[in-house]
Amino acid sequence: MDLHKSVIKNKEELYSLAIEYYNKIDKEYLEEYFIVPRSISIVIDHQFIPIPCVEIKLELKHQNEQKHIGHYILYIDERKNFVDEFLIID
Repeated sequence: MDLHKSVIKNKEELYSLAIEYYNKIDKEYLEEYFIVPRSISIVIDHQFIPIPCVEIKLELKHQNEQKHIGHYILYIDERKNFVDEFLIID
């Protein structure tokens, strides 16, 4: 199965995987934030991330104020192995 069909078929699983990775790095603030799945993309060109890979983007929002706080971005390869991650707090 090609990467495109795999991403479409496993969308919810990919979001769950990204949330699992996020929870590992940011346990301190889990009570304050909630996570909103935002997008899944196939990356075919990038300066420093091995390609092709899948980019999964989550939005972080404050529990009480419901306002945007930042993003968590996870990159995985075709076999769902970790490639890289970014936590961006605005």
